[in-house]
Amino acid sequence: MNIEGKVKELVSRLTLEEKIKLLPTRQAEIPRLNIHEFYIGGEAAHGVAWLGKATVFPQPIGLSSSFDRDLMRKIGEVVSQEARAYYYMRGKIGGLMLWAPTVDMGRDPRWGRTEECYGEDPFLASEMAGAYIQSMQGEDPVYLKTAMTPKHFFANNNEKDRDKFSANIDPRNMYEYYLEVFRRVIEKYKAQCIMTAYNAVNGIPCIINPIVKEVVKEKFGLEGCVVTDAADFSQTVTSHKTFENHYETLAYALKAGIDAFTDDPNLVIESAWQALEKGLITEEDIDKAISNSLKVRFRLGEFDEEISKKFYVPPTKICDKEHSQLSYLAELKSVVLLKNENKFLPIKKDKINKIAVIGPLAHKNYNDWYSGTYPYKVSILQGIINRLYDKEILYHDSYDTVAIKSAKNNRYLRVIESEISPIWAISDKITERESFKYIDWGWGKKSLQGLANRKYLTCDDSTSAIFSASEEVFGWFVKELFNIDPLGDGTYLIKTWNGKYAYIDERKGNVLKFKDTFENLPEEKFIIEKIEKGIEKSCEVAQNSDLVILCVGNNPMVNGREDEDRIDIVLPEHQENLVKEVFRVNPNVVLLIISSYPYAISWEKDHIPAILWSSHGGQEMGNAIADILLGNFSPAGRLSMTWYKSIHDIPPITDYDIIRGKRTYMYFDKESLFPFGHGLTYTEFTYKNLVLNSKNFKLNEEIKISFEIENTGDMDSDEVPQVYVRALNSKVKRPNIQLKGFTRVFIPKGEKRKIEITIPVSDLFIWDVRQKRYLIEKGEYEILIGASSKDIKLRDKIYVEGEEIKNRDPFNKTKAFNFDDCYNVSFNTKGNFKETYVIFNDNNSYILFRDLEFYSRPKRLVMEISSNYSKIILNFSKIDKEFSFETLDTNNEWREIVYLLDENIEGVHDLYIRGEKGLKINWFRFE
Repeated sequence: MNIEGKVKELVSRLTLEEKIKLLPTRQAEIPRLNIHEFYIGGEAAHGVAWLGKATVFPQPIGLSSSFDRDLMRKIGEVVSQEARAYYYMRGKIGGLMLWAPTVDMGRDPRWGRTEECYGEDPFLASEMAGAYIQSMQGEDPVYLKTAMTPKHFFANNNEKDRDKFSANIDPRNMYEYYLEVFRRVIEKYKAQCIMTAYNAVNGIPCIINPIVKEVVKEKFGLEGCVVTDAADFSQTVTSHKTFENHYETLAYALKAGIDAFTDDPNLVIESAWQALEKGLITEEDIDKAISNSLKVRFRLGEFDEEISKKFYVPPTKICDKEHSQLSYLAELKSVVLLKNENKFLPIKKDKINKIAVIGPLAHKNYNDWYSGTYPYKVSILQGIINRLYDKEILYHDSYDTVAIKSAKNNRYLRVIESEISPIWAISDKITERESFKYIDWGWGKKSLQGLANRKYLTCDDSTSAIFSASEEVFGWFVKELFNIDPLGDGTYLIKTWNGKYAYIDERKGNVLKFKDTFENLPEEKFIIEKIEKGIEKSCEVAQNSDLVILCVGNNPMVNGREDEDRIDIVLPEHQENLVKEVFRVNPNVVLLIISSYPYAISWEKDHIPAILWSSHGGQEMGNAIADILLGNFSPAGRLSMTWYKSIHDIPPITDYDIIRGKRTYMYFDKESLFPFGHGLTYTEFTYKNLVLNSKNFKLNEEIKISFEIENTGDMDSDEVPQVYVRALNSKVKRPNIQLKGFTRVFIPKGEKRKIEITIPVSDLFIWDVRQKRYLIEKGEYEILIGASSKDIKLRDKIYVEGEEIKNRDPFNKTKAFNFDDCYNVSFNTKGNFKETYVIFNDNNSYILFRDLEFYSRPKRLVMEISSNYSKIILNFSKIDKEFSFETLDTNNEWREIVYLLDENIEGVHDLYIRGEKGLKINWFRFE
């Protein structure tokens, strides 16, 4: 019996009560049928997370910069082994249906979860994430090592109000950009599951969006199941407020294609019973959902002991030495050399004796929220020491050291114990116990670390006290963060992470506590005395060194993370000042940026001779970066996101229109700081001998491209050739250029390699809003080969015998949503969750429909609108007059309104529909 037959047979034996217990992602045990308790879920963004020690690889934004599919396959093999090992260690209760990778598009560098994504390009993201998915799931045509769950479907790219926000996305943005990465990982790489996003799209929360069933399952062909994000089921009522009752959410979600709910199991089960009782769902709806999740469990071998044994991995494979070596290789391949003026790098070891390693990231190797538990960590400082043990290496973290005195009793705050300690204002002198590192994260956020016990101050809610207790600045609620603000009288107030106020409690022996209100009392005020100025000390260290390795960047839990977008894309002020001051005293600086996201570093680009970027690079980060600095490996990573000069060059983060918003390298029309695909090496390459298999192509054919790359420099190195395409005579706005192929190849110095890349003509599609389908447009295209999106080395032209974009028939009903262009409009969807309409946001709003072919004279215009006494203005491109119509107050109801036309309208016209603020249009038709 095949898998489908086995699932059908098992479901037929379940009672209705048992079936309902399988709707939550924490699926209940059903002993009589030998169905064990099972958890759908687990994290594996860059290694197995939250289960114990596991191999930690660079963050996905870093891995995507490797442009190396083979590397991703190797990483997938390692992570799947460790996931399987933990599955058996933990009694086979889950951990195989993994919620990764994050394939949301990184269209805005302010996004808090940029670290999790695979960049701004859907082709690159799908290829890199797809290789990981494919390897994680294995090569068996029936059974799976793990079942991967790409997330978050879809348009999930801002953290603020994500549980209630609705993204406005028109059809072309939707199908060409936001859905494309999901299409590719499902169709090509056979991702088994997906997770829906918290947000809504065009007014429909993703959890109940019919597109899940109609597109993901029916069009893309998802084989497995669809799960909701954590607590999103209940948030549809509490945050989106789409429904008043949870049973309504459950009913609409099941109908939309959801199979498993990540929420309180009791709430899900109770809601299912209520939905059944009210006739909103049937038992057949439940059967369909649980069949999809059970099918994945069957394919994982859960109900077949022989298959389970086949995939067995012993616990000794976790953190295996070979896995660690792969983490090292992954970091080597992920690092991007942004600038290397006059071949400043690699370091000439024989010309340096003293090296200064400086900065907030110099001796840190941070966890992010989805990191595994590191078996060990190698910082930049430690990596350099490991490789240059015979050199003098100096270090400073650049932070001030301070003492803090209570304005109430004039006593210094003191750490009493050597380990976890309350803070007491009791000292009249400054020793190590009264000394704190004053860590300035930027944008008002500070942390304090006791020098005596090396622990961070943190808030204990149970006692309302502040302790020196934390090993790291870390947590879903980062309680080690404080705002320390001057009051103007020489004193400071200290606010906790959640806006409460620190004070000295005299009744409890002058212990440091916090409370809800600020009353301007002496016990609430503090005096901060600097013991050591961190930047000054760093400059002293730098000034006397032959070379400075300056390490800046971010802590993944501060100023940009899940649930928090960045305010700006510049370096924190402290780090900006540090870079400038260190460079002033010693210009021999290598700037290392270790971060979860791009930065706007215009001054640094203009002044610093060598700049490298790495994501938070896993357990072997320090060793790998040291080897790159020393020339033991030539960097060849490429940026998977555009680095902009300023946030003023990009629209607000909540604007999801990349076409009109001119986002990403595909549509950006200004000069970037560093372009998509950029990355240097320690050698030089020559591209030559471009050959195409033809100059004319039909729809079902492939464009076969070959060219040669020669390493003309003096060092062995990888190179990353990239193939871009652009349409030259399109009828609609198309990308400036668009990535359609890439590879990574090792070329020894003095040698050359023939590169072959194939592009299916079908990859040149657009979404035709007129016919509401994918279309490969007839016309001329340019093939561009280069080392980045701006560094083009070779080019040629081809002609594709595709389809023409047809003129519109104005006598057919035209959805307002299917416009060719627009300005200042938003979208919502009717209560049936199927009809999306256009809302005019201001009196200057419009929607544009090109190429309406009037083959006979229209006498009237019929529109379905909702309005409050506003005006509609029509402008035809070949008629020199406006058509202005008053609209009635429809009382927020949808009405078909007929407008008589007294003008002879013939031929092909572009039509502008303008309206006043608040006007809503669903469709129109000429008669």
